[in-house]
Amino acid sequence: MPHSGPSTLHHAMQLLQITAAGGYRGAGIDDFMEATELSRPTVYRLLQGLKAQGFLRSGPVRGRYLLGYELLVLGAQAGNGSGLRDLARPRLLSLAQRLGDSFYLFARDGIHAVCLEVQNGEYPVGSFVRATGGRVPLGVGQASIALMAYLEPAERRTILQHGQAQLQARYRISAQDVETEIDFLHQHGYARGAEGSQLPEYGGLAVPILDHSGHPLGALSCSMLKSRMSEEHVAEVLQAMHEAARDMVREAHSLLYLE
Repeated sequence: MPHSGPSTLHHAMQLLQITAAGGYRGAGIDDFMEATELSRPTVYRLLQGLKAQGFLRSGPVRGRYLLGYELLVLGAQAGNGSGLRDLARPRLLSLAQRLGDSFYLFARDGIHAVCLEVQNGEYPVGSFVRATGGRVPLGVGQASIALMAYLEPAERRTILQHGQAQLQARYRISAQDVETEIDFLHQHGYARGAEGSQLPEYGGLAVPILDHSGHPLGALSCSMLKSRMSEEHVAEVLQAMHEAARDMVREAHSLLYLE
């Protein structure tokens, strides 16, 4: 894009985020003008640059923009760090078909846990993330507990201190709740997620995907109706997820490593 620089990049990212927030309707000039302090010529210039790069495309309604397909290409690569997503996808599909619940692959992205893949079985349920690419703050949901449990204690404390206000206000989860669940994982080998959240009808289980040095590459997660969480079913799901995680690392031969 012309006139490139940090400020231009920041504004271009703003336009992409505004477009994404418009969902299937996309966004029009008025949406961009209302959400930014940019001039109309600047908005037009940035839109044309993003469209030329494939990051935006014209919508079916004249004057509206949708996210471009180039973002799908980049997203597929970003979500496949060292092949993790490729390794997980067939296993998640098999788990969902065999066990009936919803299964996810999560990885850490800074202070968030991001969903890289999801497969739903016969009994799909709600989740904090609605689709691939969804993210939650670390501390929310069983997958983020599995990801945090193997961080250095000092780093974990910093993350919890940074996010504790949001955890408490939005999810009704305290830093102590998270630490309690991390202790549970270390004792039992799987994560449950902190209670007090907004999904009272659903429960969850997660297991970490650890490389040979104990570094967390990601986490396999399962969401299910609490009415399905019998002792037998939970044991079956956990065994299957542990086996899937071990198989993924074994197949990768230690080549997987997510920053």
